[in-house]
Amino acid sequence: MKKRIGILVLIVLLMGMMIFSIACANQDAEAPEPGKDNAEKIEIRIAHERQTQHPSHIALEDFKKSVEAESNGRITVTILPNSQMGNAQANLELTRRGDVEMTLNSTTHYVQLLPEFAVWESFFMFDDEEHAHKVLDGKAGQELMKPLEKMGLVGIGYMEMGFRNFSNSKKSLNTVEDFKGLKIRGYNPLMMKAWNSVGVQTTSLTWAEVFTALQQGLIDGQECATVSFRDARFYEANKYLTLSKHVYTNFLWMANKKFMDGLSADDRALVEKSAKTAIEQERQLLAESEEKTASELEGLGVVINDLPVEERRKLGETMNTAIKDDIVAQCGQEVYDMVMSEIEAARQ
Repeated sequence: MKKRIGILVLIVLLMGMMIFSIACANQDAEAPEPGKDNAEKIEIRIAHERQTQHPSHIALEDFKKSVEAESNGRITVTILPNSQMGNAQANLELTRRGDVEMTLNSTTHYVQLLPEFAVWESFFMFDDEEHAHKVLDGKAGQELMKPLEKMGLVGIGYMEMGFRNFSNSKKSLNTVEDFKGLKIRGYNPLMMKAWNSVGVQTTSLTWAEVFTALQQGLIDGQECATVSFRDARFYEANKYLTLSKHVYTNFLWMANKKFMDGLSADDRALVEKSAKTAIEQERQLLAESEEKTASELEGLGVVINDLPVEERRKLGETMNTAIKDDIVAQCGQEVYDMVMSEIEAARQ
């Protein structure tokens, strides 16, 4: 009997030792190694169309450095420039699906998907860059990012491509009358209708066709940002550049909503803070680039002039009257009135 009791005691002791050993082993397996960070690794992929020398890409590179440094490498950023993932629409779809986390481009490309963006197609909306920034960073810009959510996206903020200006091969443009009879490239129905209303003739051409059309005299001029005018070498055919600033081109930075919502509060704050800094940097870089470009163009023999404020006002009244109903039909009267009210308030 005593022998049986002894055996039972031994068995109990052995089982206890086994349970203790297993528990210790589990604790060792679950405990992090000294200095090891077991926090979730995150990758942010950003697809866009611009070249690597463009201010927007340079600013994204600094966004990458900031996020990676402040997260100690736990969050990595991969930038995919030069349309390597496709055009604006393709990049948007990739972001919606979560194949990449972010993209950025002008809202012009997305009017068919988000008709509220049509309001930004109005002419002579902003007096200068500072005026545009006040509106985009304020109520109007923030409200116009909300429709992105129905597509599974969220807005991060607005970089910029700057103002579009008018070049031609005939003369400097100082009055509304000077525009009449000029032939330029048209790129969408609203734009063509607006210019037609002030006597400018438009021919529908792709961007790739513009240079040859200018050389051959099919068109007298075109309109684009000053940096684009230089990079496309349009100065070889157009010696007159009027800083009309008739359309301001924003550059909306968007992210996949599910991705952003899945970030911790601290990680989201880091991403948003770094993005805000990048946006401010891009705007400054673009301003410096515009100034440098104007000087370069003058050195190449381009005659540059500012369109007087009063003439800008006259053109704006006529052109916007011509397309207002079309814009309201797309964006809605409430959105249109809200944006125009904010634009006027930002002038105060």
